Amino acid sequence: MLKSTLIVLGFMALFAAIEFAFGLYRRPGVLTMREIGANLLSLASSLLIRGVSSGAVIWALGALWPRSEGALAGVSFWLALPLYVLLDEYGSYWLHRKSHEWPWLWRLHKPHHVPRNLNISVTYRENWLLFLLLPTAWLAPAVVWFGHPAAFMAGSAFRTLIGMIEHCDLRWDIPLQQNRFTRPVMWVLERVISLPDTHQVHHGVGRFGNAMKNYGAALVCFDWLHGTLMTPHARQEGFGLPEGAPVEPWAEQLFWPFVRSTKDERADRRRPIEQTSPTADLAMAEAVITTVDGRAVVVR
Repeated sequence: MLKSTLIVLGFMALFAAIEFAFGLYRRPGVLTMREIGANLLSLASSLLIRGVSSGAVIWALGALWPRSEGALAGVSFWLALPLYVLLDEYGSYWLHRKSHEWPWLWRLHKPHHVPRNLNISVTYRENWLLFLLLPTAWLAPAVVWFGHPAAFMAGSAFRTLIGMIEHCDLRWDIPLQQNRFTRPVMWVLERVISLPDTHQVHHGVGRFGNAMKNYGAALVCFDWLHGTLMTPHARQEGFGLPEGAPVEPWAEQLFWPFVRSTKDERADRRRPIEQTSPTADLAMAEAVITTVDGRAVVVR
């Protein structure tokens, strides 16, 4: 799995240089522990947990089913690769979707929605427990064990690249969507892979933001299939949690339940706004997700 780590770090270095050149890190609040510091710490956590889970899976398969090593090596790479990516994507889609519907999973995924500035470091910002639940933590080492390390490497590179592209707040896609010469190409791309226009809806607040849409990590086919796809072709008004939602300290976000704070310590709140839910519900909410049609979804 060392090569997988090098892929992640290599893409991050490339995109970080691009973001630095365009001044994304000079925006207010980016160079703080609340944002980029926590993002990078979470990246380190994800790489560590990926290594541990990979080692555990390979050890378990070797101990319980040693003769299965390389059992599927005869399967074509061009069949193994799409199967691996589609299985990983579909599992990730439902985990992500349920992370916005089940309160205990939202607690693990909420750190990903805290930053008000998007950049590539947000890609791997989650609570440490969520990294253990992601399908790739267990599927990727199984793919390698059964004889397709090349499919794992290609799939990992593809999903990492798309993850960086969709979290990078350089909206190169909007001019291409509006240009009559490049519009047909973009029409095809946005129906296959997740672009900034697709994923930044999920992080957005305001008119073009809706956290209950676009759950796909790298592909949009499952959002299309299940009716959760939204493509506004517009820049979002802002990012982060809706105004009024409590934000835990960064250490609790990343390392809960080992790190906990009292409600009095959760002082970082955005300015209150008019909501459609009762005031009492909002006061007790762990998070308030505002949908595109103005409804407030209260998560306790």
